[in-house]
Amino acid sequence: MALDSELLLPAPLTVIARTAELALTAAFWQRVAFSLARIFVGFALGSALGIAAAALAVRFRRAEEFFAPAIAVMKSVPVASITVLTLVWLRAANLAVFVVMLVATPVMYENVAAGLRAQDTRLVEMATLFHIPALRRVRLIALPALMPHLRSGLALSLSMAWKAGVAAEVIGIPTGSFGEAIYAAKVAFDTPALFAWTLAVVALSVASERALLFAIDALKPWLIAAAGSTSEQRAVQAGAMPQEGHASATANDAPLSSDQTLRLSQITWGAKDAVPTDGATDTPPEPAGRTALIDHFSLSLHQEEVACIMAPSGAGKTTLLRITAGLEHASAGCVDVPAPAAMLFQEDRLAEQASLLTNVRAPLAAGSAAWAEAPHMLAALGLADRMFAPAHTCSGGERRRCALARALLAPHATLLLDEPFTGLDEATHVLAARLVAEHEQGRIVLVATHDPADLHLLGARAISLQH
Repeated sequence: MALDSELLLPAPLTVIARTAELALTAAFWQRVAFSLARIFVGFALGSALGIAAAALAVRFRRAEEFFAPAIAVMKSVPVASITVLTLVWLRAANLAVFVVMLVATPVMYENVAAGLRAQDTRLVEMATLFHIPALRRVRLIALPALMPHLRSGLALSLSMAWKAGVAAEVIGIPTGSFGEAIYAAKVAFDTPALFAWTLAVVALSVASERALLFAIDALKPWLIAAAGSTSEQRAVQAGAMPQEGHASATANDAPLSSDQTLRLSQITWGAKDAVPTDGATDTPPEPAGRTALIDHFSLSLHQEEVACIMAPSGAGKTTLLRITAGLEHASAGCVDVPAPAAMLFQEDRLAEQASLLTNVRAPLAAGSAAWAEAPHMLAALGLADRMFAPAHTCSGGERRRCALARALLAPHATLLLDEPFTGLDEATHVLAARLVAEHEQGRIVLVATHDPADLHLLGARAISLQH
């Protein structure tokens, strides 16, 4: 206003008035529809291409190497150069679609790849062991890690899409586009109109970004199997809410054979330094040799047997359970385990955003006996009032009991428990141990524990790693 030159710098009120004037014309909305359609088509194509390429790159290293040069080119070549080159191949009317696609693809590729790599590998391992169906794995594990990256990638690529799309239109000047209007205003030295068209582009960019983020946030609870599903609660209530302290001992869908034996023969795993301990020294001594962590360990368990591996920390109890489950491979020896096997890991390994009930049901077939039994199992472990709570809001003891319920109900002929009662008070410890003993009748159970009381509570025999 102090400059008093509409040609050089129009006043804000002048720009707002011109924008309102343009918005009242049919031509304005025709241009909105023209540019909006092409920018969104290019954005959708670029997003889909980036997501698909990222999924392949994370899964296959050769694919990542293959895509790297193309992604580098898309990121570094100026929009003006892409636009001019593209005019050789495409009509001006479709120019924005291609340019926007090239701009959106690398943004989505890098964000989605980062999100996929952010998955908790322990949850992935758990899902593999329990044979959780692919769709549930996506909703419970992949999408929760991916969503923040996907959300930011979509917002960033959409804002860049508007910049690149309108820039391409200014260069290509397709009839009926925003770019044509901006170019015409510049040629006519109509600076207020130039600012007005620019303001309209900014407003549409912001509005479309907000609408996209709103849609993502609204869909998120359904996409990632978040806690709080009213349908899940209604389904449980329809079958009568379970009372604490009551659970069936037979809800397991794994067939039992009359002749099942777990055999670990001459298992040897890993190695650690054996160093001399005599004498004081200021520097660490040189290794005197190498010795196996687990050396020629053998064990045979028959159906209906429960065994507790009693050994100090670091002796290899967890490693032995992982070898038994097939998650680690022994350096030597043979493993014969009745399948399928279920495992309670040393960590709880729960999907944090999902309810305790959803976590327990993750490896179960919908409609199976175990699926119907899940609420009763949680109630028997004292979690009747917490089964619909997100896992991240639960205490350590509640999480541990949820992980135990999941292992008990998952189809299995062999159950592996790694420090199953950690974090439980004495009364809950006794309750959980008795439930395990009752529920696992007829199955093989191998437990790693420090607590001698577990031998009595589970009716187990003690196993030494030196056995």
